[in-house]
Amino acid sequence: MKRFLIVSVVAAVAGLWIPQASGSDRSGIVSGQFLKIPVSARMVAMGGAGVALVDGAACLAYNPSGMVYGTEYQFAAHYTQWFTDIRHSFFAFAANLEGIGAVGIGATILSSGDMMVTTPAYPEGTGEYFRASDYALTLALARKISDKFSVGISMKYIKSYLFNTEYGASCFAFDAGTLYEIPALRTRLGMAVANLGSDMKFINESYSLPTSFRFGVVTNIMEGEEQNLNAAFQISRPNDGNEQYNVGAEYTFFGNFTLRAGHKFGYDAENWTAGFGVNFALIGVAGMLDYGYNNFKWLPGTHAISLYVGL
Repeated sequence: MKRFLIVSVVAAVAGLWIPQASGSDRSGIVSGQFLKIPVSARMVAMGGAGVALVDGAACLAYNPSGMVYGTEYQFAAHYTQWFTDIRHSFFAFAANLEGIGAVGIGATILSSGDMMVTTPAYPEGTGEYFRASDYALTLALARKISDKFSVGISMKYIKSYLFNTEYGASCFAFDAGTLYEIPALRTRLGMAVANLGSDMKFINESYSLPTSFRFGVVTNIMEGEEQNLNAAFQISRPNDGNEQYNVGAEYTFFGNFTLRAGHKFGYDAENWTAGFGVNFALIGVAGMLDYGYNNFKWLPGTHAISLYVGL
């Protein structure tokens, strides 16, 4: 109970500290929306409360400081089947190098699939097809400042195409994050700022990136060889909307199987999440296979699957 009270107080203070919105709602005027899609099925299943999670090489996409907690070499792959035929993929590799820290590279890819070209003269289609696509290439570095505190930073090159490769825009951005361990409370605090960078200019119009600040807490409620229970809480402050709150939990049993659930507050369309994971320790390999489901109020839910392997 004491641990819950302390975590709640810390989260409440962080919520008061995060800057409040100024001006009107900016929804719909921010580009690079694909950068908001989670790259970890574990994070999807836990309601998006991922900034304080340690999730292998996938950390470089949302809190690069988490890479230092992985194995010497880490590989992560993620796939989300988004609405209609939209596909979202992520791949990352990270290495913990003595005297340097953790170095990682990653790539995020979103593709709309083929869409029919229509015009006022040919509303049923001209017979031509096009597709929209987005890419983000990431280079990240993280170091442990002490046995309890780590920092990380990642640099991104972002490229978006509206019509095949004819109309596009590009820019650079960076993320920065920290993780702080509180062993006495079996708790970890995480903070990160995402997508700080220049605007993207499409033809004659410029749009900012989906910048956000996130603060999160993960606490271990029950720890053991056979059973483990973690709870996570996160506050996010995006630049195109109001505060968003994420809560999630994961329960591991028999040391190898994990069930997860979460909920999102302050979102227009998203609400509850769920998923599961299988530890590869069953076959003598360090790794996880995770599945996450994200429910939407008025649209079909999305499915995500992730693979993590450590050497």
